[in-house]
Amino acid sequence: MAEILFLTVESGDTCSFYRSAGILKDLRRKTKHNITLAQMNQVALNWSFLTQFDLVYHQRAFSKESLNICGYLKQCGVKLWLDYDDNLFALNPENPTYALYNNPETQNNIKEMLRLADVVSVPTEYLRQEYSEFNKNILIVPNAFHDSLFKRPELPKRTNHIVWRGPEAHIFDLMSYSKQINEATKEFPEWRFMFAGFSPWFLSETNNKGHIPSMDIVVYMKTLFDMAPSCLHVPLHDNMFNRCKSNISYIEASYFGAVCVAPAWWNAPGSLPYTDGVNYYEAIRSVLSGEVDKAKLNKEAWEYICDVLLLSKVNNLRIDIINSLL
Repeated sequence: MAEILFLTVESGDTCSFYRSAGILKDLRRKTKHNITLAQMNQVALNWSFLTQFDLVYHQRAFSKESLNICGYLKQCGVKLWLDYDDNLFALNPENPTYALYNNPETQNNIKEMLRLADVVSVPTEYLRQEYSEFNKNILIVPNAFHDSLFKRPELPKRTNHIVWRGPEAHIFDLMSYSKQINEATKEFPEWRFMFAGFSPWFLSETNNKGHIPSMDIVVYMKTLFDMAPSCLHVPLHDNMFNRCKSNISYIEASYFGAVCVAPAWWNAPGSLPYTDGVNYYEAIRSVLSGEVDKAKLNKEAWEYICDVLLLSKVNNLRIDIINSLL
């Protein structure tokens, strides 16, 4: 039985839910290893703590403190596994964390840690390619639906809700498709356009928009499931940062019973793909006008999630990584 440390920057955020703290219960049960969860602000550069572990998994490491810990772990012969969910070399200027991650020192920290790692895991092929310059042992571990925490009950009847979800970091993505979103809100006044997380103040003044404040992920999943939206749309400007992002919105939409309007590069079964503003709008219009079979599309998407993207299955990839390191 090995001792493993899962080290996060913030254990309670959505990223941690999908890639560190949220995956641990199932992983512990499967591996029988002792896995400890800690935040960076709880860990000191101290042999008496760090040398107790055979393997350290560090999620989204970027700081000088993290680099120091990674270097120290390698000196002590402790295996190092890094995990990243975003392309931290390609953030866009409108992102609130742009100044932090685009800082030359931060960029160098990340590159040096990638070089130190025994293995790196990422959710997409685009991100694997972007980081492959700094480490040749980069493996894809996709984000997954947490099937031990959430059980999908019978779907309620669909409502006239169309949902966007995301933080302020997606302001330019929304602006890029604001013309199409504004047009849809006007053409379909009987539909309620809900924005979960960030509230896009710059969209047209129509009476059929609403805001869902940011909330705990478990509460969010129940809130959206009970809302029974017909559509969840994911407007993403086509750039390298977005190309590297994973399909969390598609996973959530499938669980909610909604059709997902998603970028074509996701190749997501049961979604309505778009490549530009014109077919983005047409995809939304086809759902809201009733032209597409919403239930059929969602069934296809959910079957894919159950076949490929359940956490209980995806965690087997993490078990393979652990076994290769210990």
